[in-house]
This record gives sequence, C-alpha cells and structure tokens, in this order.
Amino acid sequence: MSATGVRITAGRFRGHHIPVPEVTGVRPTPSKARQALFNILGSLEGTVVLDLFSGSGLMALEAISRGASATVSIESNRRVIRHLQGIRKQWGIEDCWQLLHGDVHVMLASLADRHFNLVFADPPYAGGISACLPRWLDETRVSCAELVIEESARVVPAWPPGWTQRQSRRYGSTCLYFLARTTGTG
Repeated sequence: MSATGVRITAGRFRGHHIPVPEVTGVRPTPSKARQALFNILGSLEGTVVLDLFSGSGLMALEAISRGASATVSIESNRRVIRHLQGIRKQWGIEDCWQLLHGDVHVMLASLADRHFNLVFADPPYAGGISACLPRWLDETRVSCAELVIEESARVVPAWPPGWTQRQSRRYGSTCLYFLARTTGTG
C-alpha cells in the first residue's frame, strides 16, 4: 500500500506529515475546508470527538492536535485500520485515540448512550448516507453537541425530523453541514 500525504494544520502536531493510504474511497478532507471547519468550531481543548468513516484519520488527528482529550474513529477498511494503528503507535497517542473496525451503522451500537462534544462524518459522497446519519445516532442514543457532515457540494441531504441544519459551508466541491438536535428531542 503506497501512500501520499497531508499535514496537520495546527496544534501540538502542527506540520506533522500523515501518510494517506492509496485505498479506494479514502479521501482526506481538503485543507481549505478542514482549516475553516476548525476555525468555526474554535477550541477543542478537553473535548471528546467521534470520527465516522475515518479514512485517513486526518480529522481525528487534527482534533487531537488541537486539544481533544479523547477521539473515537470508526473505519470499515481493515487495511486502513492497520495503517491508523501504526500512526497511533508512532505518535504515542494510544491513550486518547480509540480505533473501531466495522460498518459505521453497526459500530454505533457499541457506543450506545455515549455523549460526544463533536461528531464528524465523512461518508462516501452522494451515497445517501449523510441523511441517515442523524437517525443512526438517534437509534443508538449517541448524543452530541455538534454534528458536522462532509458531503459533495452537489448533494443537498434531507435531514430527518428532530435535527436542524444550523449552517452549511461550501469549499469547492465539498460542503460541510452543521447540525444539532432540535430542542426537546433526543
């Protein structure tokens, strides 16, 4: 598995190179969108983050670099998980980065009743998964203060009842959707 790479943009690991495995479907969040997202979110000091469809692990690593105290990543590709385990060990962050291998919909059940400050999801573009994610969180009673979903800018998901889109931001062919539970639900 050869790899290209990206760099962490801020925090304690700023400038660290992350090799990105050349595996079908692994698509790191573009730098401009990533930097804008973390500027919008502000300080992550002491937060707990859930990274769905982790792929390169870039978003989890950015969160850890920026002060997240714990991050859980779910990834379905076994080769990619092994790659992420290597990075986790090399960087000495085994204590704050949990890796779960499996289908996101199935693996969310193992996190039932957990609360996360931030849930970030980067599902396969235009696959119809984005609109399902809030419902999957509800079904598994995984709560969050903020849900951010990365999707193709050509797709406008219809969010399920109980969720409000607070804002969306477009960066080239990528769109970030910021969602929260509607008051009085979940």
